[in-house]
Amino acid sequence: MSPTKADFKAVLSQARDLVKEELEQTENVIMQVAKKAPAGIVDRLVSLFSRKGKRIRSTLLCLLANCGTEKPDLNRVAHACAAVELLHLASLVHDDIIDGTDVRRGQKTAHREWGTQIAVLIGDYVLSQSMRCVIDEEANIPAIISDAADKLIVGEILELDHSGDMGLSRKDYNEIIDGKTAALIDAAARIGGILAGFDQPTVDECAKMGTHFGIAFQIIDDLLDYGYGSVNMDKAKFTDLSNGLITLPLLYYFEDCNAEERTEMENLIAKASEEGVPEKIFDRLTAKKSLEKAKTEALEHLEQALAIADKFPKSNFTDDLVAMFSSMSERGN
Repeated sequence: MSPTKADFKAVLSQARDLVKEELEQTENVIMQVAKKAPAGIVDRLVSLFSRKGKRIRSTLLCLLANCGTEKPDLNRVAHACAAVELLHLASLVHDDIIDGTDVRRGQKTAHREWGTQIAVLIGDYVLSQSMRCVIDEEANIPAIISDAADKLIVGEILELDHSGDMGLSRKDYNEIIDGKTAALIDAAARIGGILAGFDQPTVDECAKMGTHFGIAFQIIDDLLDYGYGSVNMDKAKFTDLSNGLITLPLLYYFEDCNAEERTEMENLIAKASEEGVPEKIFDRLTAKKSLEKAKTEALEHLEQALAIADKFPKSNFTDDLVAMFSSMSERGN
């Protein structure tokens, strides 16, 4: 089954509508975290939590949780989704500090609004609260959230360690994106399978599906950073380049170029923060079809996610799951 060119934003909106009750309860859980916080940070958390993202991870979790033979417990689903979304949000707050990002979800980032020191601590508090959301859970859901946090943090450290590393290997790149992006989507899918009441082999398949989807998601992000396929982006282009991050399009370029071209590209990357340089890099990537090759790799992962999703019992939930995977390749922001 090959991905189709549906509009991802419309597909995601449809999927969110299907699990509206679960997502509304998730928002209630998240806002309760803010309202129960110490006085000094309540207003900041309310402001931060009001800047809603796409809720891709929690939507995926809810869809999978509803794929079982019985309707899942609403409170368990909402708390699991809140844990996933808060962990994701904590990572974004910290990422924005590391990357020096000014805008996130159309608004000033936490460190630009409140200063770096406060933002670091806010991120820490949100991370702690993500764990608390599932502290009373059965099965191994708390451990899954904790493991995802570990992998996410290690992935970010690996990325920083390899910042500016022109010799970055595919193995290292894969480890980075598996940690910083795929691990949390893997966790969301695994928890969704558990809450659906699936047996362990099927839960493992859910996680594998989440990993493929997460890798594709990050590759598309790599491409969007260059403006490749982007529409109404709510964050700045060329952030990865400015921070010395070598992503998949550049890895494909280095595989295909000669020694002279490699030296020229390395010199351009070293000056990536200068005006007009990112556009020159983009032109070279386009000429070598490096962006297209990265897109093809993303499609291959989506096809593997679709192959797993196709094994689940047919329902409105699996239909929307398949539609999400199919349209991810056309995500524009």
